[in-house]
Amino acid sequence: MIVNIFEYNLLDMKIKIFSQFILLCFFVGASAQKNITTDAVKNAFETAKTENKIVMAIVQSGNCNQCNEVAEKGISSESAKKSIQANCIVVKLQEKELESYSLVSLAFFSKDFFGTIFFDGDKNILDVMPGSTSMSSAYHDHIEKALKEKNTISENFAVLKKNYFINIGNFSTNMKLIAKILSFQLEPSQELVDELTVRAPLDSASSISFLQFIMRAAPMVGSNAQAYINKVSDNYNMAWYRMSLQERMKINGRIGNKSLQKAIQDKDRNYAYQVASFKQQTYNRNYEEGQKANQQVMLEYYRGVNDTADYLKNVSLFYEKYYMTISAEKVKQEDSAQLKAMLKQAPAVDTVRESNDKKTFIVKKAVSFAPRGQYYANALNEGAWTVYTYTKDINYLKKAMSWAKHGLELYQSPEVMDTYARLLYKTNNTEEAILCEQKAIDLKKSTKYSATEFEKILAAMQKGESKIDEY
Repeated sequence: MIVNIFEYNLLDMKIKIFSQFILLCFFVGASAQKNITTDAVKNAFETAKTENKIVMAIVQSGNCNQCNEVAEKGISSESAKKSIQANCIVVKLQEKELESYSLVSLAFFSKDFFGTIFFDGDKNILDVMPGSTSMSSAYHDHIEKALKEKNTISENFAVLKKNYFINIGNFSTNMKLIAKILSFQLEPSQELVDELTVRAPLDSASSISFLQFIMRAAPMVGSNAQAYINKVSDNYNMAWYRMSLQERMKINGRIGNKSLQKAIQDKDRNYAYQVASFKQQTYNRNYEEGQKANQQVMLEYYRGVNDTADYLKNVSLFYEKYYMTISAEKVKQEDSAQLKAMLKQAPAVDTVRESNDKKTFIVKKAVSFAPRGQYYANALNEGAWTVYTYTKDINYLKKAMSWAKHGLELYQSPEVMDTYARLLYKTNNTEEAILCEQKAIDLKKSTKYSATEFEKILAAMQKGESKIDEY
């Protein structure tokens, strides 16, 4: 799908502001959590069937401990606990453990997915809540949605899946199943979407609503479904541009992510080039941003297939050109002005809501705000962290250190401070590294989250250990 729109989704991380408290969730090179045994998961499903409850599977992030801590805050709040205890059996899963629950040949979870998945006792998905939040009301809403799905007699996921395998190739059944998968915010398999276009009635190619349906399934670059919707340019344009800009941007993002995931999985560099070209063409009104998107796709590909040589060969030029020229002072001024304007429009008071069981709970006033400084700092941190884990070459490490330092100028976070401290230590600036790691700990604790991981790094630095971490 080639799209002629300016697709510049600058900020994709949302920060919840609860009155005067700002809750942040950052990218961080974190250690993996402990695995839950297969028996524990099996017992959870068996108990759910016996007690007529649903399974609430908390999928922990493998690279963002703070995201996991945010989820713990939301789940452990008093109002959320009541609803969870009454209706759910809770179990924790790792990202890699999702393979056991993937819908083989039907749908898949995106790479690095974390969040909460609700199942019935037979492992049928009832609802999906991507990401994490400390807002207990979100868990209330999703539990109620999952219960409603469980109690739906017809056309819940279990029924649609069964009907699909009984009636392979049935157009209507296929379409309903894809719609259900999309409602869970999961990605239908490309084979399922391609099959739908093959089975579609001849006049469907001129149906704006059907073309939009296929578009909303985000067909991968080079797929049969992508070719199907591009057959007649007039029909395509009418379908595409009748959707909002925000929706088109999200679709483009999903197409790029899914296609890149396939390129990495297949270790197909030529396909990665196609994905990079697709991403670039979505920025046709801004040549520089298109070039940036193209190069970023290839960097992600090199990193995904562990091509260290090509990654290091290209990464310095990328960050020096697109991030090191950004003025920290200007970004901070613009972020401050935007936040003030948004807070003026915030709800004046908290609201009281009532759940299906007639119990009330308070929803705090909230504003979604995504500071550009944080976005840039996270991007710089990601590049600096990758170089830190890839090489001992002093020249590359010094470059990465300058990126982390500039990231801190744009937006101070414990994760970026930690990366900067580790790079200092790796380049033999031990005293400064220890001071910076202590700052990372203080910043982490100021957000009311555990700093245990950073404290271990600090202790290793103070002992003068040659290897202070594992990655």
